[in-house]
Amino acid sequence: MKKKIAVCANGWNYETLSLALDGISEYAKKEDFDIFTFMSYASFSEHTTIVQGELNIYKLMEPEDYDGVIVFSTHLNSEATAVSICENARDKKVPVISVGMEIEGVSSVLTNNRDGMRDLVSHLVEKHGVKRVFFIGGNPDHVDSIARLEAAREVLEEHGLTLSDKDVGFGRWSNRHTADLVDKVIDSERGLPDAFVCANDLMAMATCTELEMRGYQVPGDVIVTGFDSIEDGKNFYPALSSVKQNFREIGYKACEIIFEKSKARKAPVKEMVGSEFDCGESCGCKGSQDYEERRKMYCRHSYLRTAEAKLLEQNERIMRQWMSEMPSFQVMKENMQKHYEINHQFEGEGFYIVVDSEYFENVMSSEKELWEKGRHSTPEVLVALKGGKIVKDLPITWKMIIPGYQKNDKEQHIYFILPLHYFEFNYGYLVLTDRPYIMNDEALYPYLEKLQQAIKMMRINLRLKALYDKDQMTGLFNRFGYEEKALPLYEESLEKKTGMMVMFVDINYMKRINDEYGHIHGDNAIRTVVAAINENASKNGMAVRFGGDEFLVLAPDCSEESAERIKKGILDYLDRKNSNGDYPYKISVSIGYVVTDPIGRPIATLRDYIKEADTKMYDIKKETHKVDDRRK
Repeated sequence: MKKKIAVCANGWNYETLSLALDGISEYAKKEDFDIFTFMSYASFSEHTTIVQGELNIYKLMEPEDYDGVIVFSTHLNSEATAVSICENARDKKVPVISVGMEIEGVSSVLTNNRDGMRDLVSHLVEKHGVKRVFFIGGNPDHVDSIARLEAAREVLEEHGLTLSDKDVGFGRWSNRHTADLVDKVIDSERGLPDAFVCANDLMAMATCTELEMRGYQVPGDVIVTGFDSIEDGKNFYPALSSVKQNFREIGYKACEIIFEKSKARKAPVKEMVGSEFDCGESCGCKGSQDYEERRKMYCRHSYLRTAEAKLLEQNERIMRQWMSEMPSFQVMKENMQKHYEINHQFEGEGFYIVVDSEYFENVMSSEKELWEKGRHSTPEVLVALKGGKIVKDLPITWKMIIPGYQKNDKEQHIYFILPLHYFEFNYGYLVLTDRPYIMNDEALYPYLEKLQQAIKMMRINLRLKALYDKDQMTGLFNRFGYEEKALPLYEESLEKKTGMMVMFVDINYMKRINDEYGHIHGDNAIRTVVAAINENASKNGMAVRFGGDEFLVLAPDCSEESAERIKKGILDYLDRKNSNGDYPYKISVSIGYVVTDPIGRPIATLRDYIKEADTKMYDIKKETHKVDDRRK
């Protein structure tokens, strides 16, 4: 039987995650397991409600369903979430690995931040004569940020230099915060340091850019270094001097612990993977690679990247337009499936969208109301693309995650599961398979945002349509809804050559109830009759509030016998209500109906049948009043 492991990661660190997945995939060949990567885009700079919506994806992962769990704890941008996932798996006796952070009772694979940072700072002091360093960390309490700061401070002290608290700031792993921090340093009394040492490459590039904007050259006026040695940092000008971590080895070692070492030892296992200084241009050296050639190649490929980005945007725009104009969830679902079957060059051959079934069935409820119900609804497969083809009617449960997933499949796959949510309220998820193009570019996050916006707009449109088509008091269709839906229902019965019931229901003595007992009781009488209709009407038909106390009921595929049963059911329902003695008046109705004859009267219009049913109802109403008058 094929095994499964779960990986909890963050999309903002996809480059390093991809390297780790290489190591995990290499080990997967030995143990034959699929990789379920639960991935969020939580960040320290987003609003807390949006971050929570991202982090909720990890709640979808139930550790007992997997043979092991690997958590990139320092990358989730939420230490509390990382600890919660690891402790949950640990308590359920599922092998779990924390990458980058030690958690009590949990095995870990850690990066030796110190070695690489020590070599980098030593290089700055010994090779370039740096005396004063300004250190830009991520978050003050982040384990990686702390370790890298301590290593930098330690090396400087060994060389008789100091790193004072005034020369330490935190860019929160983001461009904007880092740029603001650099401006403060430039404008301070102390002025520029000899070098900015940054805790990751993104902040290093932001530092270089802001310095350039302020008229300073790197490395001519000031040195800037990073950490992580990402591809963008190597293509940057100047190419960053940085620290390289071996994430491929990290991924492989994590699997080793799950499948080998955790079985041999009861105590948590701790592995350490080294880091190394990766010399670039931003410190003033030539660097370890031909960076000029790298940049030329990057520029040569820029046209293709731009063209592909435009095509992706075009595909997204088509999808959003279709979704915004769909009259119903079912039509939207069908059109999305057609769209992705034709246009999936960026999403890959395996692509799934799964949503909460109630999200579109119950559009009048808020996202908060649906979320507070908990996961009691069933998941709905909106799109299932397998092998590049749309597949319908695949089984799905919240635990299964992948529609139609079979554990004994001989192929090995990596699945990326990403959240769909409105602020902190999640209503589904998206699945990508085997690292398609969209995973290897900066397009995934905006793609997800646009998809979520389109889904939200579709739900708003359905809500507006329901308000437009439905009578607010009774929930039945109003005259607008009738005009849009009744004729297609009748035309379908003509095509099938089957009869359709056309029934008029009118409340007797409605004016008397309103005059003698008030409009509150009048409304109650209307709601009671509507309840009688709803209980007995055909599920594939429609009921319309045609006037104040008049109702039209249509039932396709209906015979005379079925129509009579519906009529009797409505009358019996009202008799039961009246016999309870709940009201000081009797609620009664007059009902007239006709069953269409598509063969004998093929040219008759729906309006003709409605007029007949109305006439029959009116005749019955007159007779009812005559009988009641004689009794008086």
